[in-house]
Amino acid sequence: MRTGRAFIVALGGAPDAPAILAKTLVQVAFTFDEGAVFHAAEAQPIAAARKLVTSAEARFVEKATRGLRELVESLDGKIVGAAIAAKPEKAAPPLETILKAHTLIHAAEGALYRRVYAAAASELGFDVARVSPDSVTAELASALELSPATVTARLAAMGKASGKPWAADQKRAALAAWWAFARA
Repeated sequence: MRTGRAFIVALGGAPDAPAILAKTLVQVAFTFDEGAVFHAAEAQPIAAARKLVTSAEARFVEKATRGLRELVESLDGKIVGAAIAAKPEKAAPPLETILKAHTLIHAAEGALYRRVYAAAASELGFDVARVSPDSVTAELASALELSPATVTARLAAMGKASGKPWAADQKRAALAAWWAFARA
């Protein structure tokens, strides 16, 4: 995920060697001003800042749900799992504290978009798991009784077969999807 957008990958086939069925970008904010909600809230009184963040999140969930629904409807199959490549969520400090520290503003925006896409998937009836990008390859290899090198090679083959784009964001999304698929 990035500010205002998420790269989504859908897989199918055999859990130990799936194929990419679809890759898409679901975008809910198109400019920095629109997507950097906590940055915008920083200059406002706390009540207005809270209202801005809450209304933006609701609007973003609606857009993300619409984008995910379009992807799901284009697939000819049953969704068996969903995952977000993200480290475990930490408890956020109060908004007043967040708005006083630029690093907390960035962290809050990252958490916002993870919540948005998880809520959108939940709206469509999917349980969303989180898997750390740092451990997903090892966890997947263990679950499938494969070596990490085999997982990496199969991921590369999936990407090559699916065509461009195939950058770090798509690879991370594919690994999370594969991890969810293997656990289903």
